[in-house]
Amino acid sequence: MPEPPVTGDAVLALVRRAEIADDDALAGFLTRSGPLPPTASDTATRLVQAGILTPFQARLILQGKHKGFRLGPYRILNQIGAGGMGQVFLAEHAALRRRVALKVLPPKRALEAENVDRFYREARAAAALDHPNIVHAYDVACDKGTHFLVLEYIEGETLDRRLAARGRLPVGEAVGYAVQAAAGLQHAHEKGVAHRDIKPSNLLVDRDGLVKVLDLGLAEFFEDTSTKLDRAAAVTLTTDYAAPEQLVGGDPDHRADIYNLGATLYHLLAGRVPFEGTTAAKMLAHHLADPTPLQELRPEVPAALSDIVARMMAKAPVDRFQSAAEMVQALLPFVNTPDRYGKPSGKLPPLAAAAAQQSTEALPIPREVLDLPGGRDDAPAVPEFSDRTDEPDTADELALLRAELERARRLMWLAIAGMVAGLSMGFTALVLALL
Repeated sequence: MPEPPVTGDAVLALVRRAEIADDDALAGFLTRSGPLPPTASDTATRLVQAGILTPFQARLILQGKHKGFRLGPYRILNQIGAGGMGQVFLAEHAALRRRVALKVLPPKRALEAENVDRFYREARAAAALDHPNIVHAYDVACDKGTHFLVLEYIEGETLDRRLAARGRLPVGEAVGYAVQAAAGLQHAHEKGVAHRDIKPSNLLVDRDGLVKVLDLGLAEFFEDTSTKLDRAAAVTLTTDYAAPEQLVGGDPDHRADIYNLGATLYHLLAGRVPFEGTTAAKMLAHHLADPTPLQELRPEVPAALSDIVARMMAKAPVDRFQSAAEMVQALLPFVNTPDRYGKPSGKLPPLAAAAAQQSTEALPIPREVLDLPGGRDDAPAVPEFSDRTDEPDTADELALLRAELERARRLMWLAIAGMVAGLSMGFTALVLALL
């Protein structure tokens, strides 16, 4: 066991051994701070206040630890998650100052070749994907026997935390999140990758309302027959959202993701998981029972939307939507479902709307579901085009705006030319008058 530091000098010695801060940063701190406090805790507090240490780092330093603060070129700043296949840390590239999320395979698990293979399979799955609704993977590496995956760091809140804080979500908001997740899944499925574990804790909403699909820990290239999901992997599934075929050690394909997302959307709308009880009872229910219809739990859920969720959760894969793109098309009209005050309760950020449109082969996106300036619930509604009876599509609006801008530009140049001509004529008249 490491020995906790007692003095301020002992804290600084551990900070240097941990390679948390540059020598120049420490030297500057010592010059500004003057004499160190006599106690270790006071010194650590001052280092946190100066931005030299994070609270996470200070806590470990005060425990006497100095190892594990660096992974390759990255400095570990905080622990932000943990799961069956690893811990997730907020880190910063020492030279580039770019913040990333590092998913680290625990050393004990790295002793088994099967776990290492799964970890690198996850890395390959993540690297194959490039979509606004999926967290990007930058790199995978091994430093002194520690395997880690470098991922995009997103500031936001996972949907399980949002549910815990707010309870069931407004209908349009919940559907908007599901549409974005489905658009990301469509991209993954097109690349031959199934997620295998879609659930609220694996869907993160950033500050702009953009959904990011997290944790490809169970992801598999379902078109690659050489890598089949085994029972050891299946037991790490979350029973609340698992498809029936995932619970019997079968061979689930991308349609299991559709069931997972349906169960997740059910939770977002109902405020509770589809089936309750013991793990065994839940597993049996996923096979034999139908969840309570959403309309019985929440009358404001449209009947058509309740039917869509039920189809997403059909027991047999063949009875579900056969692609995530079909889900986007089915769910999209309900993003604008009004709340109890009659206002639209969901919006799609422009980037998400573009991604949804691309996932469904240029499906027109209704203007009212776009989160555009003037289109938010707390702002005046975007005026509709008076000469159109159908919903304007984003591409049409952009084309119209470009045409109007071009017309304005031409008028501006004509006005400038007129002004120049007028000035020229006036100058000529003035010269003639003087002669």
